[in-house]
Amino acid sequence: MSDASSNPLATGTTGGRVDATVRWTAPDGTRHSGSIPVDEGMKAGSRVTVWTDPGNQLTTAPPSATQAGVDAAFMGAASSFAVVAAAAGGYYGARVVLNRRRRAAWAHEWEDVGSQWGRAAN
Repeated sequence: MSDASSNPLATGTTGGRVDATVRWTAPDGTRHSGSIPVDEGMKAGSRVTVWTDPGNQLTTAPPSATQAGVDAAFMGAASSFAVVAAAAGGYYGARVVLNRRRRAAWAHEWEDVGSQWGRAAN
């Protein structure tokens, strides 16, 4: 790892983390390098944990158990809301269509009743 500089204007990073170049050896023995954010002031040669994808490219760390639980709870709540909203939309849509048909049927019945009484219904 190269020394982590503390010039936030040069690196565009603030909050005690700066980008540094790191090197690692993959399980197949190949050597790789890349840039990751590290704590400000780390010295070259310090050990840091890096996460790689199946292609040995740098990636973000997997979520913690807590974060995964929060994400799962949020997605469960969001999908439940979507199902309820779809059901409510279907219910109110069907209600509108059925009420229109019902009013049209009542209007037709009033026309029949009015003609039996000898006048047109209003």
